[in-house]
Amino acid sequence: MLRHLILGSLRQGGAKHGYAVMKEIRDRAGLQVNIGNVYRELKRLEAEELVRSVVNAAGEDPRRAPFESTPGGMSAFDDWMASAPTKSLPDYRDEFCLRAIFIENVETAAARVILDRWREELGMHSRALERCWERALAHRSRNVTTLPLFLARRIKHVATDLAFIEELRSAHEGWTRQNAEPSPRRPPGRGSRLHRTKQAAR
Repeated sequence: MLRHLILGSLRQGGAKHGYAVMKEIRDRAGLQVNIGNVYRELKRLEAEELVRSVVNAAGEDPRRAPFESTPGGMSAFDDWMASAPTKSLPDYRDEFCLRAIFIENVETAAARVILDRWREELGMHSRALERCWERALAHRSRNVTTLPLFLARRIKHVATDLAFIEELRSAHEGWTRQNAEPSPRRPPGRGSRLHRTKQAAR
């Protein structure tokens, strides 16, 4: 995914050095990207001839070499943009989901503690996103219009996970009650030893 964000930044905004690319990704998508990862990905893209380094403008820091997209890089980005999102999305295998599949067999008190902790952490994350969303709205400029939309989408995802936790809690309580109920005893069948004993006593 990072490679396409970099290609898109260079495709639409012209030549940039790695720090400028990182800043644009942060400002437009609200994503915190490690600068080292950006430069490593730029080097990989350069090796694939999807980007190339260009001469630094006069007066610019010579340590920050700018990169621009090649025709191949532009084509790769355009193909990615035109592809159906469902084909490029990974399976929902995040750590939160993988932990949840084991809740069924966790003891009731421990499960409540775990679910409360998940709810608390997601709640804090949601409130932090809401504060970022409010700041993005307050400082929105004509050049940065998508960040509030991205943050709103992430807030909705967290709200969905919070609702899932409540559904999981309700389901776990149901499983616990079901396992605690004694199984109904069936009357002895005609072929059972108890039935034959009763018949002989008559």
